[in-house]
Amino acid sequence: MKVLNFALSTVAYGDTLIGIGLTNQLRTAGVESHYVISRAAEALIRHHGYPYTVVEPEQGRKVRDVIDSVVREVQPDAFVLADYLNYWGTLIRRFDTDPWFLDDYQLPVLPIDIWEWENTSFRFDVCGREYEREVSRRILDMPAHLRPVPVCHLDAGASGRGFPYRILPPEQRLSEAGRRAVRAELGLAATDRLLMVPVSAWQQPGKDEPGMTEMITRLADGVPGLLASYLRRLPSNTHFLFIGQHVPAPFRALPAEQLHLLPLCPPDRYHALLCASDAVLSLTTNAVTVIRAILMDIPAMLLTNRFRVPDAAAIEAVDGELGGLGPAARTWLGHTVPIEPFRLWPKGLHAFMEPLLKDNGYPDAIARRELLDEEGVVSGLEALLHDPATRDRLAQDRARYVAAVEALPPTYEVFAAAARRAGLPSRAL
Repeated sequence: MKVLNFALSTVAYGDTLIGIGLTNQLRTAGVESHYVISRAAEALIRHHGYPYTVVEPEQGRKVRDVIDSVVREVQPDAFVLADYLNYWGTLIRRFDTDPWFLDDYQLPVLPIDIWEWENTSFRFDVCGREYEREVSRRILDMPAHLRPVPVCHLDAGASGRGFPYRILPPEQRLSEAGRRAVRAELGLAATDRLLMVPVSAWQQPGKDEPGMTEMITRLADGVPGLLASYLRRLPSNTHFLFIGQHVPAPFRALPAEQLHLLPLCPPDRYHALLCASDAVLSLTTNAVTVIRAILMDIPAMLLTNRFRVPDAAAIEAVDGELGGLGPAARTWLGHTVPIEPFRLWPKGLHAFMEPLLKDNGYPDAIARRELLDEEGVVSGLEALLHDPATRDRLAQDRARYVAAVEALPPTYEVFAAAARRAGLPSRAL
């Protein structure tokens, strides 16, 4: 069986990694995969050994000719979209091309559906924007939706179109000796604790990038300073790990003796650094690094914001709900309002993600705090890193959720069932 995969993200690796997680599992069952990608994903796809074709926005509508050529060469049995939104949005906005020219090939189209679109309004709540362009509802015409777990639910959903599968093949943690070696490279003592804080390029957008609002750029600029003030309060044997070129300045200004600022690295090195960490801290609900941490039994904390604070007068209401604002949070709010809720800093999507997270075991596998709850974040991180009882309790929560994920059928079986539902003849499987 041959699959042509579209992974067109230009600003983040998460969607591409989700596609690779699927095809790596299918490869063990003999499925051949070819990728159509943006230039940004080239090194990652090459690392995993897949043949690929790069498409460039400068090609505009001629991208169809490129894909025609790829289809003739590869002769795929099906298309996979990694993910649905990314495929649609990139072709619409960067190539000015109708994404659904795929219909002309009369082949099954299997979207990776990371948001469970059928449960949404097909609109995002974006910080600072009153109106968001409606996302294409074409997915509702597709009979099978591949739903990666985590973060999606473990069932098929009300329509029965969802096909939940394990997002990544099992990853081996480093041996204890290997973990000690990586930590020694970083100069860590046995009593030190290492907190990985992933930051992606899309979380530090330029003010002129399409779709940006003043509030998004303000939150992108402002939240790192608030969080850095929290991190400075942690015990002095807490170390902070940042990887890549998009690390905001307030994080770079953390105490030098506690800061590990590393360049973007190959996937194997990133894996080793994740395994060497004692915990992960994220402001992205569905961050792939957090998902990997959960599946490898590494503690993670997620920070989100549920508060809409339109002006300084509304700060006292937040203070009341939290039982008191800390001094850093209060000062920060006074300088930053207005702000809106977000589950994906700095973009928003707080209301949009509610159906995805409701009655879902995934949030229970993570320590969660409100960003504005200064004392809750600081004490929670300290316990997450340093308190054995807290770490044991969180490990039990992770274990229950991971056991449910591991109980899913083998990914090839899920994919084959979805492909048959989408119209692929059994003889092609």
